[in-house]
Amino acid sequence: MTPRPLPVVERGTLALGRQLGQGGQGTVHQVTNKKINEADDGGWDVAYKEYATAVLPDLDAAALASQVGLLGELSADEGRWLCDKTAWPAAVVENQGRACGFLMRAVPEPFRFAFRSLAGTSTGTKRLANLEYLLNDDAYVAGIGLTISERDRLDILADLAATLTHLHRIGITVGDLSPKNLLFTTDPEPRCFLIDCDAMRVRGATVLPQAETPDWQVLAGEEKATRSSDVYKLALLAVRLFARDQTTTDLAALAALSPGLGGLARMSLSPDAARRPTPAVWAEQLSAAAATASTIPASAPAARGRASASNASSSGGPGGGAPTGGPTRVPGGQQTSGKGSVLLGLAAVVAVIVIIVAFVATHSGDGSGPEPTSAAQPTVSWDDTSGTSEDPSEGSYGDGGGSDSGGAAADPSTTPPSAEDQAFGDISTGDCLSDYYEDGSWSSSTPTTTSCSDTDAYFRVVSIEDGSCTSDDMTWYHSNSDYSDTNLCLDRNYAVGQCMFAEADGEMLSMYFNATTPCGAGIPDKYQYTVRLTRVYPGGAPDDACGSDRLWKPGNGTVLCGRAIWKKHGLRDM
Repeated sequence: MTPRPLPVVERGTLALGRQLGQGGQGTVHQVTNKKINEADDGGWDVAYKEYATAVLPDLDAAALASQVGLLGELSADEGRWLCDKTAWPAAVVENQGRACGFLMRAVPEPFRFAFRSLAGTSTGTKRLANLEYLLNDDAYVAGIGLTISERDRLDILADLAATLTHLHRIGITVGDLSPKNLLFTTDPEPRCFLIDCDAMRVRGATVLPQAETPDWQVLAGEEKATRSSDVYKLALLAVRLFARDQTTTDLAALAALSPGLGGLARMSLSPDAARRPTPAVWAEQLSAAAATASTIPASAPAARGRASASNASSSGGPGGGAPTGGPTRVPGGQQTSGKGSVLLGLAAVVAVIVIIVAFVATHSGDGSGPEPTSAAQPTVSWDDTSGTSEDPSEGSYGDGGGSDSGGAAADPSTTPPSAEDQAFGDISTGDCLSDYYEDGSWSSSTPTTTSCSDTDAYFRVVSIEDGSCTSDDMTWYHSNSDYSDTNLCLDRNYAVGQCMFAEADGEMLSMYFNATTPCGAGIPDKYQYTVRLTRVYPGGAPDDACGSDRLWKPGNGTVLCGRAIWKKHGLRDM
């Protein structure tokens, strides 16, 4: 039997629309003149990932061709399932005979949601329902427009575990399994969808060298992209999904929900990969826990405002302005893995999908398409309406960045900026902001500048990016109306007169640098002292620079001087 030729498209035949994302691996574009799987209600819109020149020397073209060809090797049912659950590469794209990228399906509606701003107002934007959104507290999740119950979380994980079981059975390991590479929906039932599929390992081969998302790495020395590494990361996801936390490894929240799941997570995180259970065991336990879990979704919070000094002590937290810790991670084309990822999705398929064999076919004037055959290979065909049809479903193709949104696509060159866009656009590097971050959201929907020497100058803008900031920076994410991003990369700004909370550790006074408070506010239970800064040396200073005041070094070479001005009753002077 003569093997069927692999689907290959010449780069020059692609009619490219707007750029959907750009990152370290390459750039993703809308394709306006091709469809995938035309037998399914007219076909699926197409996106093209073009690899960056810098990564082409490391590109394994044979591995990419093998991924595309896998659909033709699987049974019709297996091929249909793979196209339902993953954004699988559908065709190799070549430039003068050399592989330079691949085609895949664009994002469908069920894996996007109507995003609301942190101020509680609708932005008119749809974003990809990236699982990373759910690793935040319930008030934040509900506040941005997601309706998720405890049972939904369990069902989504159960679907992911079942998907991993099936992938492993046909020789695929995910490798970079992280919430950045997972989409979810609850319509009509909770389920997940895997993206960034060219990063997966298929029968031992990978298109590019394996990379991992920060905070989602396997243990040091462990091989990447194995079945046991997938289980390790599934356990991390389960732990963090119920802890509502981006980076924790604390099993308490998961174990409180289900002791059985807590035990599974403990085994799955074992350094001994051989002791880890299979995804099938996870799927069974998750489904059992879901049967009795709450179906009540979290409620959206009331609108937030700036806290006053009078309510600082009674609330148990800092008053005034309070940068109180690391940022909530906000994805949808803005927050991406170090190597980037191509954010794609598949719609729920109600009717049986017929996956066709014929690869490239030119439409005639009457719009007729190629005749389908019985094999499990998606069709990529010409669409003679290119240039006149609407843009495909919106969404972020976040190979290292790019915004994500939904509805009818707009032309970025003609989309006027919103008032929020303008507010973020007016910010410059070096500006200081009086906004603060508390309980999962910023104190205002847009940044407010102030003099860097003012006591309410909590953050300084160190750079403005259209992608991710460095790991040391706090990021204030913003998606513009034209699908670009304006992300403010912030560093803590210290000013003479600012007050912070502290507690004694022997003769040392440990200060909480992000817990800024009005100097006259009460001291919450978790702290003991209020310290006021008397001098700030951004460039460093000798150890005797503070004289009789205390000295702290919060990092980045900064030296702070200050003294305790208030203490709780019964404590000694510090």
